[in-house]
Amino acid sequence: METKGDSFMNNNYFYDQFFNPQYVNPLYYQQNQAEIIRYQQDQNNEVAKVVKAVHDLCEAYNKLDPQHQQQAFFLALAEMARESGWNNTI
Repeated sequence: METKGDSFMNNNYFYDQFFNPQYVNPLYYQQNQAEIIRYQQDQNNEVAKVVKAVHDLCEAYNKLDPQHQQQAFFLALAEMARESGWNNTI
């Protein structure tokens, strides 16, 4: 029968196997580095696209009169909520 202490020791062993540098296979780590770097670059490119889209949104927003700015603001928030799943009723 496993005791609470045994479980704790097994969890530490599991943690050490995956996160302790002395157990990392350098070749495996090196092979994954290229994939990690590619993923980070892709994500950075997507962030740049979002920033550009927000800039374009702000330019369009500034061309509106105050009444339509308010309308656009609330509709944009509703769209962000819908797209992000913040409120499934929208």
